[in-house]
Amino acid sequence: MKLGCAPPWLLSIALLASVACGNPTTADPARAGEAAAARGTTSEAAETAAPPFAVREELDGLLLVWFDGEGSHSAPGRSDIPEARRNAVRVDSLAVPPDKRLDPEHVYVADVRQPRPDGSYPVYLRTRAWFEAQVEAARGAVKVAEPAKAGAGGVTVYMASWCGACRSAAAYMRSRNVTFAEKDIEKDAQANAEMLQKARAAGKTPRGVPVIDFRGHIVLGFDQQQLDQLIDKM
Repeated sequence: MKLGCAPPWLLSIALLASVACGNPTTADPARAGEAAAARGTTSEAAETAAPPFAVREELDGLLLVWFDGEGSHSAPGRSDIPEARRNAVRVDSLAVPPDKRLDPEHVYVADVRQPRPDGSYPVYLRTRAWFEAQVEAARGAVKVAEPAKAGAGGVTVYMASWCGACRSAAAYMRSRNVTFAEKDIEKDAQANAEMLQKARAAGKTPRGVPVIDFRGHIVLGFDQQQLDQLIDKM
């Protein structure tokens, strides 16, 4: 039986089914980067623009680039862009003839959070450097300074103080004489980013805690059977 405690901020990105426990909201380490992008992190003033293509409704047929803490991403339509990332989306169209295209130093950036009454969205002329700076600001907010490493004995338990499943996992590993380190993801933003980095590298998406790095093997939740298999291989 696998047990886990799922905070609200992880439920929104979850794919793994587990037993959930409620808890206070945890701060997202990427939020600072998002806020900076929304405000604009340079002194460059936003100039409204009227691009030679329609920026409206679902943005069909346009080239769309949005960004988050992992970098920039392309999207086929507005609905494919996460709501929290729609404030600064680079828009373009391959149908625009060369003589009407922007110079390489500038881009169109649209705020596609809320359409106007006619279905269109506000568009601004920005330098390419400005847009790239916003991407880097978001990425920098969640970068782990050094490659994530496991704790004592090569085992790390990412946990939260309120999580019963975390305490059960820790107690069980102690009963099996496993040496490990515990990191509270609510008190340590670095630990939170480290946990997510390891999980992504393993192709997994945490829904809650505990997340256990057992000598490079990522275990989601308190999965006693899987832990037994890993411990027996020690």
